[in-house]
Amino acid sequence: MLSKNSIKAVRNNAFRCVVVGFSGVALVMSLSACSPLSSLKSAYEGQPFPQMPAPEVATYVLDLSGSTYPTAQLEALGSGITDFIAGQSLGNPFAQSPVAPRGLSIQFVTKNSAQAPRILLVSTKTSQSLYEYLKEKTPNLEGALQLWDGLVNARTQIWQDSALEANQAECVEAVVSMLGRQQLLPDALRFPAGIICQDAKQTATSFKRLQDFVVNPGVQMGSDVKGAVEASLKNLATAKAENPSARLTLVIASDMVDEVSLTLPGRLNGSDSKSVCDMAVQDAGNAANDYSSVNVVIVGARNSKVNTKTLDQVQGYWTCYLNQIGITNVTEQSDLSGF
Repeated sequence: MLSKNSIKAVRNNAFRCVVVGFSGVALVMSLSACSPLSSLKSAYEGQPFPQMPAPEVATYVLDLSGSTYPTAQLEALGSGITDFIAGQSLGNPFAQSPVAPRGLSIQFVTKNSAQAPRILLVSTKTSQSLYEYLKEKTPNLEGALQLWDGLVNARTQIWQDSALEANQAECVEAVVSMLGRQQLLPDALRFPAGIICQDAKQTATSFKRLQDFVVNPGVQMGSDVKGAVEASLKNLATAKAENPSARLTLVIASDMVDEVSLTLPGRLNGSDSKSVCDMAVQDAGNAANDYSSVNVVIVGARNSKVNTKTLDQVQGYWTCYLNQIGITNVTEQSDLSGF
């Protein structure tokens, strides 16, 4: 369990990297919002509307078990979570180098991980809804690009304003004001502004759930790593079925020492590397779904109270386990800075 001071530090860390530097006002177009559409001349005129890049869907697994240092595990995820909640997860199909939208869920390792909540922080559906609206309503590509930039900037600012998150009507009007003069009239801008406000509110609510769960989980703590991994992979398989082009990532902030379902410390004791791998292959069995497109990133594996030799065996075990179910792209990092 984290102390109040630890939680305060974690919260500060989670917010520390929130994107700053935006002016708060969208680019002002030289054209009047009242100008007839027939008079618009754009540098992008005649260019096809760009396709939305394939979404990137991630599930982060957070280990709160007694064998780890939970605050350190959450800090290892810190920068990665901040990138999502700050509004940059909307992506940008109109940029010179298109940026993919990103979705993020949080899963927890507990005594019975199937009983732990899965918290959706951001969904790629928000980005898709905005894209469809702009594709249908904006008169040209230039107008779509500038409106998209304005919406991303507004989403970033709203995330830092709890008052706007709490009041949908005020939030919508504030976003319309932030957007400045666009090719669409204010009445038309209220629809995408409403999507932005709802998205920010949902993320704020979900992030509070994350903080509250870390402070007071309400379920028994333990190290059912296998259960958390299985639940996360099932979620990613669902995302893949909904959008076959989605790029999938599983980030695990854990020492991976499963003492509940797999009882790894006792079973691995005295085993050589071949025996460890054989054990993992047998435990993994045959995967029910195709996980070959899933990328796995293990962070903070050394934020552990377990001895180094056992951690090395555990790492070898999970490499073979994941390979057996079709996941071959497995990397290890100390944290998600720059990820």
